[in-house]
Amino acid sequence: MKRHAALTSTYTNMLDTHDNLKAKDIKSLARAPKGAARGVLCGLVILLCFMPNASSTKLEDISMTPKEYAKYYLSNHYEYKCLSQLYGKESAWNPKASNGSHYGIPQGHSLYLKTATAFEQINWGIRYNLHRYGSMCGAWHHFERYSWH
Repeated sequence: MKRHAALTSTYTNMLDTHDNLKAKDIKSLARAPKGAARGVLCGLVILLCFMPNASSTKLEDISMTPKEYAKYYLSNHYEYKCLSQLYGKESAWNPKASNGSHYGIPQGHSLYLKTATAFEQINWGIRYNLHRYGSMCGAWHHFERYSWH
């Protein structure tokens, strides 16, 4: 008991450099008011009840427009700007666009794009542009020069 009192006194003196702890018991400082704990708990319960499904990884569950998704996916404003111009010319960002045997936002020559979601089409188009042109701006510059990509 004496050792505990000595430690408490030492600890209080170490913390009390600005007279903040005078005449206060350390144990009473550790206790939080019951109302605050209940409030925090209620807030967490409400948050969990109304929170969207954060574990979902389906592209359809993302609440973004195709343009916002592409901007997020690229995370490079310059590359996004080139892609935006390219897809604006190719399909006007319409996932249902078709021109002969070319489909979707990227107007790719793949039947997959005919049934793919807008997000899947963007993923496909970005991978295609990286593989074929090295970048979105490379694809855009090719389109400017030849009117196709």
